Amino acid sequence: MERDAAGLKGVVYLALAASLWGTTGIAAKISFALGMSPEGILTLRLALTAPIYAVYLLGMSPGRPSRAAALIGLLVLGPYHVAYYYSVMYVGASTASLLLYTHPVLVAIASRYALGEVLGTEARAALLLSVSGAVLVSLGDLEFNPVGVALALTSSALFSAYVVLSRLSLVRGVEPGELALGTSVWALPTLIALQALSGFEWVERLGLEVMVVALYLALAVTATAYVLYMRGLRLIGAARATIVSTVEPLTATVLATALFAEPLTILKAVGGGLIVASVVLIARSEVGSRERSPRR
Repeated sequence: MERDAAGLKGVVYLALAASLWGTTGIAAKISFALGMSPEGILTLRLALTAPIYAVYLLGMSPGRPSRAAALIGLLVLGPYHVAYYYSVMYVGASTASLLLYTHPVLVAIASRYALGEVLGTEARAALLLSVSGAVLVSLGDLEFNPVGVALALTSSALFSAYVVLSRLSLVRGVEPGELALGTSVWALPTLIALQALSGFEWVERLGLEVMVVALYLALAVTATAYVLYMRGLRLIGAARATIVSTVEPLTATVLATALFAEPLTILKAVGGGLIVASVVLIARSEVGSRERSPRR
C-alpha cells in the first residue's frame, strides 16, 4: 500500500510538472510580442534561476553544488536547449516537438539497461498511448530539413540522457532540489556561449513586462516544475516519468485553444485522449511490482 501511495504521488508530481511546462509556449508568445528572442528569454529565465539556486544551497549541508548536477547541466541540459532551439529554427515548432516526443521510447530502452527498470504490461501500453498521443497533439505544419531533423532527434536523445542520468543521480543520493535547480543553472554557460557568437540584442528590450514573464518562467516553469519532476522521477523511475510528462503538449494545446482560439482538430482531441489514458494506466499500475530495483 505504501508503495502504491508513493507511486500515485509520483504521478501527481510529474503531471503537475508537465502541466507547468505546458505553459511555456504561452509565456514565450508574450515575450516574443515584447520583442524578445527565444534564446534571450531562455537565457534570462535560467539566469533568474541562479539566485533561487543560491538560496537553496545556503540552506543545504554541506552547501556546495553537486558535481553530478554541474556535469549534467553543462554537458547535457545546456546542449539540449541549444539543439532544440536550432531545430525549431530549421523545421518549425510542430516538427521539432513531434520528434522530441520520441524520448519516452529512448528512455524506456536506456533505463532498462542503465537502471534495470522493466516496464510491466500496463506501463508498456501506456508508453504506446503516450507517444501516439504526443504525436497527434503535436501535428501541425510539418517540415523536412535534414539538419533540422537531426537537431530535433539530437535534442530528444539529450533529454533522454538528462532523465536517465538524473534518475541515476537520485538513486545515488543527490537531492531532487539540487538536480532541478543545479542542472538548470549549469546549463546557462552553454546559452551564454551561444549568444557570444550571435550577440545579446535582446538586452536592449528588457523592461518590467519582460522581467515579469522571465520571473514566471524561472519560478514556475523552472524551479517549481523541475523540483516536482525530480521528486516524481525519484518515486516512479525514468521510463514511467517520461510517459506522464507527455501531459506537457496536451496542456500547451488546451491553453492555445482557450487563450488564442487555435483550432482543436479531431486528431489533436484524439491525441489528448490517448495521453490522458496513458497517465491513468500509469496511475493504476502497481509501481515497482514488475520492476527490478535500480542498480546502485
